[in-house]
Amino acid sequence: MNKNKKFLLIAAIAMIIYTFPSFILWLMSGIGSISFIQIYNIVMYSLSFIGIGIFLGYSFNDKEINRGLEFAISIIFFLMNIISGILGFVYFKKTSPYKKRELPKLEIMHNHKKIVYILAFIISMGLMFIVPMFIENKIVGIALDVTVLLMMLLLFYKDLKRDFKYFKEYFREYNSFVFKMFGISLAVMFVLSISIRLYTGISTATNQTNLMTTFGNKPLYIILLACIYAPITEELLFRGIFRKIFNKKWLFIILCGVTFGALHVVDDFQSIKELLYILVYSSLGIFLSSVYYKTNNLWTNIYFHFIQNTLAVLAMILLSLLGI
Repeated sequence: MNKNKKFLLIAAIAMIIYTFPSFILWLMSGIGSISFIQIYNIVMYSLSFIGIGIFLGYSFNDKEINRGLEFAISIIFFLMNIISGILGFVYFKKTSPYKKRELPKLEIMHNHKKIVYILAFIISMGLMFIVPMFIENKIVGIALDVTVLLMMLLLFYKDLKRDFKYFKEYFREYNSFVFKMFGISLAVMFVLSISIRLYTGISTATNQTNLMTTFGNKPLYIILLACIYAPITEELLFRGIFRKIFNKKWLFIILCGVTFGALHVVDDFQSIKELLYILVYSSLGIFLSSVYYKTNNLWTNIYFHFIQNTLAVLAMILLSLLGI
C-alpha cells in the first residue's frame, strides 16, 4: 500500500465506526414523514457510504484517486465526522503535484510609532465595549463598529497592500499552512469545549448563545459580521497591533491570545464557571497569534479567521434548518 493511502484507509475506517452505528440508530428510530432533516440524513448517509467505498477501493490498488473527487469526499466526511475529513485533506495535501516552496520571510512594518498603535487599541476598545454601555442604539452600535474598521484599515493600509501581494503569490503555501494550523486548533478547541461542558454543565458561552439568537432574527447581519467584519477588524486590532508593540515571541502569542479570548467572554458572561470558556477562545487566539508570528502576513490571519467563522456560520445555518 502506498504510504499516503493509509490516510484514505484510516479515514474510511473512522467513518465506518462513526457512520454505521448512527445510521442503524436512525433507522431504528423510524424515518417518519419526509422532512428536510430526513432528506438531509438520506443524502449525507448515501454520500458517506459511497465515499467509504471509494476510499477503501483506492486504498488497496495502485491507481491514484481523482483529486477533485477525493477533495469532495473529504468535505462530506468532514461534515459527518471531523477526523475523517481532516485525514482526507491530509491525503490531498501530501499528494499535491505542486512543488512546495518555503513561506516568504516578511518583516514587520513599523509605519507608525508604538504610541499610535496603543492609542488606536484603547480607542477601539472604548468604542466597542464602553460606549455601548451608555448608548444602547443599534444604529449607533453599527456606526461604532464601522468606525473601528475604518480606523484599522487606515492604520494598516500599507501592511495590507504589501501582504496581499505575497498572499496572492504564495497562496498554495499559505493555504496549506493555515489548514494545518486550523485542523489542530479545531481539535484543541473541541477537547476544551467538551471538557468544560462536562465540568460545568454549561453547553456554550453566552457570547455564542447571543450570536445564535441574533442569527435567528437577523441572519444576514450575523453572516456579514462573522465572515467579513470580524476576520478583518479583529485580526488588525489584535494580531496587527499586538505584533507592533510586543517583539518577544511568546509574550506576543500568549498575551494577544489570552486578551482575544477574554474579550469574547467577559463582556456578557452569566456565571463564574462560564469564564472557563476563556480557555476555548484563548486557544483560538493563541493559534491565530502563532500563525501571524510565523508569517507576518495579515491576509493569512484574515483567511484563517474567515474559515473559522464561516464554518461556525454554516453550522448555525444547518442547525436552524434542522430546527435544533
